[in-house]
Amino acid sequence: MFNMKTSDLFKRAKQLADLEGSDFISWNEAISCINESNVSLYEKLISMGDNSFVKSFKTKEEEELPEDFWQLKGVWLWNNGNLQTINRRADNNGIHHLSYELRNGKLYLFGNPNDVLVEYFPKPEKLYFKPHDVAISLDTEKTYIDCHKHTFLYLDEDSEQNETLSIIDLDGIKTAKDFMQIAHDSIVKAYITENFVFVITENDMKIYDIMSGYSATVTDYAPLVTESGKEFLVDSTGIIKYFHVGNGAITTSELKATDYTDGTFFISDDNLEDFYYISDGELYHNDTDLNTGAPSHMIYSEGKVFCLGNTGFFVIENDKVKIIEGSTGLNVGFIGIDERTGYGYCTKKFGTFYVCPYCEDTPLNYPSSLYFQIISFILAIMFKSKQGADVSLLSSQLEMAEQTFLETLGSDAFQFPRMGNVYN
Repeated sequence: MFNMKTSDLFKRAKQLADLEGSDFISWNEAISCINESNVSLYEKLISMGDNSFVKSFKTKEEEELPEDFWQLKGVWLWNNGNLQTINRRADNNGIHHLSYELRNGKLYLFGNPNDVLVEYFPKPEKLYFKPHDVAISLDTEKTYIDCHKHTFLYLDEDSEQNETLSIIDLDGIKTAKDFMQIAHDSIVKAYITENFVFVITENDMKIYDIMSGYSATVTDYAPLVTESGKEFLVDSTGIIKYFHVGNGAITTSELKATDYTDGTFFISDDNLEDFYYISDGELYHNDTDLNTGAPSHMIYSEGKVFCLGNTGFFVIENDKVKIIEGSTGLNVGFIGIDERTGYGYCTKKFGTFYVCPYCEDTPLNYPSSLYFQIISFILAIMFKSKQGADVSLLSSQLEMAEQTFLETLGSDAFQFPRMGNVYN
């Protein structure tokens, strides 16, 4: 297996395009070009008959297509190792003819087949490489405990040396000095969102409305933040509630019920159906204990959950935990997952505060170096075109690389042809 990463691909394409040491191509544009080139190459390899990425499954009845389904290669009747092609059901065929259909993300089989083999091309993985950490001008003497976008929550003291909480907004919009007088050692956890600060103590939770300046103290509630950043409360019986903070008081109204009653902080998708929450020092996904310990910060984005904690920076998808960075420094929190820039969280390293990337440098699962060469030329042509430079030499090199690849493809007289119909 070819062992390179996306950053190697980007570096090689810049070399070919005479852009070494240049920032002419932004990170966001580079990621878009890399993935556009990767999909273009993938589609071309499929049409050339390359089966390096083919996946398969067996079935006997109607079945949901796999989540990673991209294009169909073929459907066959499996008969003791012998394969018989099953064709797509024609409009004038009845349901008793041996045939199949794909509708609404499902495979339908007709003619009561005993065992069916389905081969398909999976979705190409989205490729990333990490942008560089960016230093930001926060006061290194202050203790920052959470952040949201450009707004940072920190421990403070007022003029009489009372312990307080303050907010600084790097855009100068939401700054609030000494908005809450509270003993720092009484704070179990504090979170800042788009509109509120939630301060959890051993006995209660204080909610501060950033815009109005009003605050209220409540018990038997936990904050819930959705993927799009909407804030709710979850009471001790599992009821999700809208809420409004007035001058020293809070009003609520019921939204829906959940099965989860003992969390201290919740995040979820926007449909309020997929929940992650912290309870008794552990992180749960719905009813499943993920055995990660409780992260200090977490955010739901892109159908995944990103976490900062003692084990570093990690991401959870389909209940699988993947460590991205084993050591991240002194964590502040998530500024938000931003696909335009690649940045996600803030931490203090070597005495300086940095905004750090949320994505990793994706390994390339190409089966040979020819794939790498071809996509490097495709990328370099894109970069040259953006400069308005001549691409004829690169185009001829790309053509030679593709011809070499074609010559390496195996030719098997007994190979089943790919189905002519394509499904995305």
